[in-house]
Amino acid sequence: MSIGRSHLLLLLVASATAFALTAPRRASAGMIAVTESDNGREFTLARGDRLEISLPATSGTGYTWQAAPIADLLVKPIGDTKFKLDSAMPGASGHQIFRFSIETSGNGTLEMRYIRPWEKDTPPARVFKILLIVR
Repeated sequence: MSIGRSHLLLLLVASATAFALTAPRRASAGMIAVTESDNGREFTLARGDRLEISLPATSGTGYTWQAAPIADLLVKPIGDTKFKLDSAMPGASGHQIFRFSIETSGNGTLEMRYIRPWEKDTPPARVFKILLIVR
């Protein structure tokens, strides 16, 4: 039983496409772009890489995304958090954008919590987590 060249080529193209769809998106060399759809995923990174996380938020509600304390110190925040509005209307939804540099090798979880900072005993409205493996 032999597989024809066209079948083999088709299998190779399908495999490459499947891999491309599951690999982390690199905005540029060393920059990994992460969105809400990546919640729960695992990312393999190198020291010196940068991570950009964009999470949906609504201004005017009091909710904001905040990073949970990072035990392993794998990442370090870069600059201030940015907010990009989806429209110019007051109270419009948008995205909070966080940038981190990858500092040391190791494994750890980066967790973001959507909270109202003054509500100390209230669980987060949403939680976003990714597993980082830094080589």
